[in-house]
Amino acid sequence: MNSELESLPAEIVGLPLLRIASDLSLMAWEQMVAWRPLLGASLDASVVDTKTSPNDLVTRADAQIEALVRGYLNRVRPHDLMVGEEGAEALDPVEFFPPDLLLKLHAFDSEAGGLVELGEAGEHAGVPGAAGPDVGEEDSGPRLEWHVDPIDGTVNYVRNIEHHAFSVGVCEAADGREAGLGLGDWRIGLVASPGLGATWLAAAGRGAFRIDGRLSDCREGGSAIPARRLRGTPPGLSGRLLATGFAYALSNRGAQLTKLDDLMTGYDDIRRCGSAALDLCMVAEGRVNGYAERGLGIYDYAGGAVIVEEAGLKVSRGGSGGPTAAADSQEEVDRLVAAI
Repeated sequence: MNSELESLPAEIVGLPLLRIASDLSLMAWEQMVAWRPLLGASLDASVVDTKTSPNDLVTRADAQIEALVRGYLNRVRPHDLMVGEEGAEALDPVEFFPPDLLLKLHAFDSEAGGLVELGEAGEHAGVPGAAGPDVGEEDSGPRLEWHVDPIDGTVNYVRNIEHHAFSVGVCEAADGREAGLGLGDWRIGLVASPGLGATWLAAAGRGAFRIDGRLSDCREGGSAIPARRLRGTPPGLSGRLLATGFAYALSNRGAQLTKLDDLMTGYDDIRRCGSAALDLCMVAEGRVNGYAERGLGIYDYAGGAVIVEEAGLKVSRGGSGGPTAAADSQEEVDRLVAAI
């Protein structure tokens, strides 16, 4: 694929927002791994429930991860807005996780015994140039929206298919417009997949990267973090692949299938992995040439769309339920949006 092995730039590693996203992905990764053996093959109703159809599955793990993320952000970025899929009530990570995991969180202050606020100027107390536990609103930067999908690809997850991931995208809250719609400038995106053993991340103006494993595991020792810079599909690669997804409801799926022939114009084959976040990461990596899907929530594409843009490609965000598309040119993105 069109990626270069290098070290993750220091300016990326040091971004407070990415450090927060790293903490969130660590908690999510930990719980996805912990819950997976409990789900078993029977898909017990005590663990797995349904949303709009029997195949649109939501697990207690899904809700628990969102609750932990909400509890973390309530303390670390209390002035921001979190937008999640499950609407779960906040759960305090300090009360939930053992000390050895808490010590891996950037926002955990071992002396205070709790999470501390992190502004955009630096780390919490004890780190040179850092913001301490009493960071004021004026030091925390503009109000941000954290669009979180605790497990994107839940159906894959409960069936032990590796294509599932935690996803978070962060944008500025848009002045004078309704909050929570992802209308402001996007700042960072992070997608972490324990099934695939990889993390994708990007920050506005700083590029997109893939690393092996969890970003949090790379912070110890101070050594450089091996990463691949993402730049989409290399010129001259034969064949063109389109990634997409289909609705769970039969009435919606029928309409999608009638458009499939037009949608695939210029493509040789189609891929369907079951996670919009990972589909978008595959576009950024050049594993597929394009992606289009209708009916997503903002949290589905929030992290992946930033990664696509920072890989130098084009993306159209569909808002809540509209057409989302990504490709190497704006012309192709527009065509995909019109076709889907």
